[in-house]
Amino acid sequence: MKLSRTGWNNVIIFSVMIIIIMINATNEKLFPEEAGQHSSAEQKILPEHSVVLTLSILVSEKTSLHFARVGRSWQLTSKGLAVNLTEQQIEQLMFSWQQSSGLVQADDVVIDQSLATELHIALAGVEQTLVYWLYPLKDQLLIYNQSSGIWISLPAALSKQLLPIQ
Repeated sequence: MKLSRTGWNNVIIFSVMIIIIMINATNEKLFPEEAGQHSSAEQKILPEHSVVLTLSILVSEKTSLHFARVGRSWQLTSKGLAVNLTEQQIEQLMFSWQQSSGLVQADDVVIDQSLATELHIALAGVEQTLVYWLYPLKDQLLIYNQSSGIWISLPAALSKQLLPIQ
């Protein structure tokens, strides 16, 4: 049985379509969508694809740091602290805040609020400023999101990346 050129083209087209359907069907079985996403126990500190406009770190009533986006660069204002950060270090700090994620704590954590470092973050497109309380401990960094009431635990090594002061 001989096939014309048009017939062979049809055979090739249908063969490729069958192969594509088989790949899609096996891909969904091998890589289900739930496995590709973070587990519910892990959560990012800031919302996905958020743009930080200002970040204020209130250590005490007399000491604070304030980072404000001015065009494409950052302006640092410190009160009661001698901090000398380069533009690259500030960019790394903001990148760490945008990309870091930690484990959501199931139980409410009881810690003295006077030990907390308060942090205010203003995001583009979000009217309300986000307020966080940071508790650097020896083995972990606890972050309390005041608006959602969620505790997030991060490795202690991230404490130095998220807080430029210790």
